[in-house]
Parts: sequence; structure tokens; C-alpha cells
Amino acid sequence: MCSPIAAAGIMAAVSAGQAFMKSERQRAQTRAQADAARNNALAARQQAHSELQKGELNKRRVDMERDRLRRDYERQAGAKRSLLASGNVDISSGSAADALLGDADLFAEDLAANRHAHALAGWEAGEAARKAAWQADSFDAQASWLGRSAGSLGDSLLSAGIAGGKNLGWLWRK
Repeated sequence: MCSPIAAAGIMAAVSAGQAFMKSERQRAQTRAQADAARNNALAARQQAHSELQKGELNKRRVDMERDRLRRDYERQAGAKRSLLASGNVDISSGSAADALLGDADLFAEDLAANRHAHALAGWEAGEAARKAAWQADSFDAQASWLGRSAGSLGDSLLSAGIAGGKNLGWLWRK
């Protein structure tokens, strides 16, 4: 038969082992969470880069639309001038000049809308990229915090033994 002190020692050792195993499981789980946060940060940075690239593509698309507007205006204005000139109409004044100026005004409005769309595409891409970069920074901070906290979970068998010994206080109470 074991003495009560020996039994208490065995129970403390078993309890310490269990506490140590629990802290190791917690440490592994926390490290896995930190790894997931690092991966999320990487994905968010890639998303930020992708948003910037998408913005550049949208700006190029808008620039191509501007070039198409300019070509269409020049073609239509040239055809109108040719038609008016073939009918011996003076295009320097009167309703013929007003018609040509009206087309120029419409072209200027279309061009202004196009420039606005160009600026908006750049701004939207920049905002989306900033948001993704902020998320990446948040994930980095989370990973850092989890990494530090994983290192402080039950650093040694001694801390596990102390935790296990606390559970045996009932043996000495009377």
C-alpha cells in the first residue's frame, strides 16, 4: 500500500502531465491560428495588388473609350463639314457653324464624363487596395499576437507541475 504522501506525489505527477499535455495542445492550436492569420495576411496583400491591377485595366478601358469617342467625333464632324461644303454652305457662321459647335459641345461633355470615369476607376481601385492592405496589417497583428501568446502557454513541466499541484490541495485540508 502506498503512503498518502506517495499517492499525492503520483497524483501530482499525473496531474502535471495532463496539464502539460493540455498546454501543448493549446500551444499547437494557437500556432495553427497564427499560421492561418499569416496566410490570410498574404492573401489580403495579393488582393490589394490585384485591386490595383484591376484599376489600371479599368483606366485603360476608359482611355480606349476616350479614343473611340475622339475618332467618332472627328469622323462625324468631317462628314458634316464635307456635306455642308459640297452644298456651298458657309460653315464659318450661321446655323451651319452652330450645328458644328453643338457637336463640339457634346463631344466636350462626353470627354469630361470619360475623364471623370477615368479618375473614378483609379480612386475606387486605390480604396479597395487600401482596404485590403489594412486587412493584411490586421491579420499580421493577429498572427504576431497569437505567436507571442503561443510561446507563453505552459513554458515548462515545472509550470504544469505547479498547476497540477494546485488541484491536490484537498489532500491537506482537514
